[in-house]
Amino acid sequence: MLAKVREGNKAFKDMPALVKAKAKPKAIVPILPFKTSCRPNQYPESKVPFIDSHCHIDYLMVREQCFGTFASYVQSKEFPKNFSGCVSNFCDPPAWGPNSMYEDILEEDGVWGAFGLHPHNASRYNETIEEQLIKACSHPKCVAWGEMGLDYGNDHHNTKPDEIEAQKEAFISQIKQALRLDKPFVIHGRGAEQDAFEILKNTTPKQHRIHFHCYTGSWSVAQTMMRHFPNMYIGITGLVTYNTASNVREVARKCPLDRILVETDAPYMKPYGARNLDQESPKSANPGMGLFTADKIAEIRKLSLDAVLTQMRENVRGMYGI
Repeated sequence: MLAKVREGNKAFKDMPALVKAKAKPKAIVPILPFKTSCRPNQYPESKVPFIDSHCHIDYLMVREQCFGTFASYVQSKEFPKNFSGCVSNFCDPPAWGPNSMYEDILEEDGVWGAFGLHPHNASRYNETIEEQLIKACSHPKCVAWGEMGLDYGNDHHNTKPDEIEAQKEAFISQIKQALRLDKPFVIHGRGAEQDAFEILKNTTPKQHRIHFHCYTGSWSVAQTMMRHFPNMYIGITGLVTYNTASNVREVARKCPLDRILVETDAPYMKPYGARNLDQESPKSANPGMGLFTADKIAEIRKLSLDAVLTQMRENVRGMYGI
């Protein structure tokens, strides 16, 4: 089914301004639309429903050469029994342009979508792509515009000035359209967190809902952004399971739990705890593997996995309304 879609380019005490009274979370209704043949002890154990807040089903199924439904893929890959769904980001023009298959993907229960142009493709942004994105965002299961933003890689000095300018122009244009459509943002800002924040600060109302996806920047910048945007969530991926990811672990430890979103960014960044799962695809993450990320956050914060997953489910509701 997805052969037409190609894989894209590649301690809260110090933060009083964020403290505010929260209503007691509503009870989570365990909607589990997927069947799975998961064996015991493959995943951290919990019955709390888990929704992956950010993945790429189109990239995943092309990489895995899976041409059936996502539900059949879930069953074939031994997803955890409490996997409840995912938000799939479509950020490469073939994913939402002519002959794309995103409508087939979003027909499935437990799958929602976000549409935006990744900064790697910023030079391609034009009126045609903008019109295609606007059309895709009219889909009833579209919950956000994104991912969009800036990407300077690991070394800002290696990104050419004209590339940075193209990224900024495409980012600002998408922000304008997303605001016009009243869509929450999914932000990509690798190595460009401060610049992305400056653009957001100058263009976006403070109360807008923002998911800063796959955050790898400093805690100080995250803190500053969340103070300015009270409805911004910080996305934590499987990187937190690696000892080398000191920035990500600091953010996972210090960020208010009600401002974190657990995500996989599948098929990328397979969590360390999942390294022995799915040996047929040793480098691919799937949306169920976010449980390992949640479990590491629980370990870092000395909380139960159920407590973390309960709050994560509430955060997905707060960000995406699902």
